[in-house]
Amino acid sequence: MSSPHNLLFLKKAVARRAFGFLEEDMVVGIGSGSTVRELIKILAENKVGVRCVPTSLDTELMLHRYRLKVEDPNSVDRIDIAIDGADSVLPDKKVILKGGGGALTREKIVDYYAERFVVIADYTKVNRFFPIVVEVLPFAFSFAIKNLKRFGEPNIRYAANKLGPVITDNGNILVDLRVDVAKISRELERRINSIPGIVENGIFSRDTIVLVANKDGAIEEIQI
Repeated sequence: MSSPHNLLFLKKAVARRAFGFLEEDMVVGIGSGSTVRELIKILAENKVGVRCVPTSLDTELMLHRYRLKVEDPNSVDRIDIAIDGADSVLPDKKVILKGGGGALTREKIVDYYAERFVVIADYTKVNRFFPIVVEVLPFAFSFAIKNLKRFGEPNIRYAANKLGPVITDNGNILVDLRVDVAKISRELERRINSIPGIVENGIFSRDTIVLVANKDGAIEEIQI
């Protein structure tokens, strides 16, 4: 098992590799999570002139804290590139799983509208078992849960430091859907989203460049 220190080193290394994709005046989608936080620090250190479109309130607050230029997605006419993290990378399935931080809907909007999409991760995320995170409208919650049982075992995600379920930045409920890995596919992304009341799910299937920091620090590039 890797120590937290070693994993931090790998996160920094893969974030720096992703930084190499950026150019002055780009509009950049900035994802969420611990590896993306390292990218934000690198952006601040190098004072590169990019305009950042955050995918979560957590990311937006950090961008402001580091005095980086933040743009609302409705104020830009393009997103040149989006850089985001991952909870699981499944190369054989040609998908990424996201949503552990609860920001999957805004992440998917920014990541899918971007002209290029780059995911940064360390080796522990490759072929890692992770549930499919589903964002559900409270109004349709009971109906959505019933329909999600066709695919696997849905569980409401409860908050650690408050009573009740986790509420997303959009005011919705999160469900962690445990599914047999063999059933995860690009088609499953579409099938889950076809259920009325489902806002979005954590299967990301668009063309993606995945940068993975391996145990030895080498960065591997995987095309999904």
